[in-house]
Amino acid sequence: VVVVVGSSLSGQDISIELVNMAKEIHLSARSSLNISQGLSQVISKYPNLFLRPQIESLHEDGRVSFGDGSWIIADTIIYCTGYSYSFPFLDTKGIVVVDDDRVGPLFEHTFPPLLAPSLSFIGIPRKIIGFPFFESQAKWIAQLLSGKRVLPSWDYMMQSIKDFYQSRDVSGIPKHNTHDVASFEYCDKYADYIGFAHLEEWRKDLCLSALRNSEINLETYRDSYKQDEEMLQVALNSPHFTQLGPDQDSTQ
Repeated sequence: VVVVVGSSLSGQDISIELVNMAKEIHLSARSSLNISQGLSQVISKYPNLFLRPQIESLHEDGRVSFGDGSWIIADTIIYCTGYSYSFPFLDTKGIVVVDDDRVGPLFEHTFPPLLAPSLSFIGIPRKIIGFPFFESQAKWIAQLLSGKRVLPSWDYMMQSIKDFYQSRDVSGIPKHNTHDVASFEYCDKYADYIGFAHLEEWRKDLCLSALRNSEINLETYRDSYKQDEEMLQVALNSPHFTQLGPDQDSTQ
């Protein structure tokens, strides 16, 4: 009997992987109101997969009590609750701190104003098309270190950070979601700092299509691409897309 804590993508994936291996899987979610159509279909399909509310308490005898008063005896608990930023190897004398999953202060999620550009962070933003964005981060850092570009003044960067934090507060976004970007526009704005290419429309469209498909076809969306064939063809013809030639061995 397995309890999976967290009903986002990793929790859903792991639960589906376990249905043919575990006697029971209990997927604990914050709210059943946010359950997608795809997850509802999967839960209806498998009689050993159960949706549960948040965990109320854990007990030494293996009992897991849920918020609705129900309980089960679990053999294993798998936490799919995301990750927290931690840099135990990095001593900045308090210049850069992690406060409730907010790494800061960082100008554009990358540069601590007092230590940039000698210290910078790649890969902090979440809910983003990662690799193109991280590539633009790397290029900006390289340009700064090589002297091809310079950062704005310390005052400008600190004011920018302050304004960003304030905008998140006004929008009601919790501090621990500071780095949840979830915006194509931000990726393009970031690219403008260094003259990096904006995200291609096909990349945006494929991302949105995959997200929509996962909401409906949770088990099969990775392999169901008929509706995206035209976009995939555009992607394959893109100069930024890595392709294997006809004579290349995919194992090399």
